[in-house]
Amino acid sequence: MTSRKKNLFLIQITIFLVAIALIYDTYRDKNIEKKLFVPIRAETDSEINVFTDIKYSGFDLVGNRYVLNAGKANFKTESPELTNMEKVVANFYLKDDTILTVVSDEGLYNNITRDIDFRKNVKADYLTHSLLSNLLSYSNSKSKLIATGNVRGESIENGEFIADNVEYDLINKTINFSMIGDKQVKIKLKN
Repeated sequence: MTSRKKNLFLIQITIFLVAIALIYDTYRDKNIEKKLFVPIRAETDSEINVFTDIKYSGFDLVGNRYVLNAGKANFKTESPELTNMEKVVANFYLKDDTILTVVSDEGLYNNITRDIDFRKNVKADYLTHSLLSNLLSYSNSKSKLIATGNVRGESIENGEFIADNVEYDLINKTINFSMIGDKQVKIKLKN
């Protein structure tokens, strides 16, 4: 054999061996990947539907616009009108061009009556007023906000108060304070 034929033969053998090694390496890795792959099983409950990053918007019966956001929400298939929510933020855009913002850890939204219950660590801000409570219920049909449980409020201009129940009428813009039992509402007015 001539020297040129030997070189061509060696090059062909080398290319053939590299190709065999690549093919072997490709399929060998594929088998290892199958062993490392662990299937993820999603557990579903056909009775509960779960969603994330929820946004509801609409108008109340008086014509005020609202936007309701939640980090996570779920509803039962037997009562789809009731949505349980977590990490709730609601903005009420009132007709007088003011905004009421309500933030809570949990909430319940009725998409038929458009009533909303804000629960746990409730904070409501309106202009220069703030309110903290355990529960704040927005009744669309009555156009009222009702705060119950450790209600504390503060106004930069007017002072502060502590009550068991506070009811705010959105139409008449009136507020009623009450206490359970013989206790009295505590109000500290600024001069």
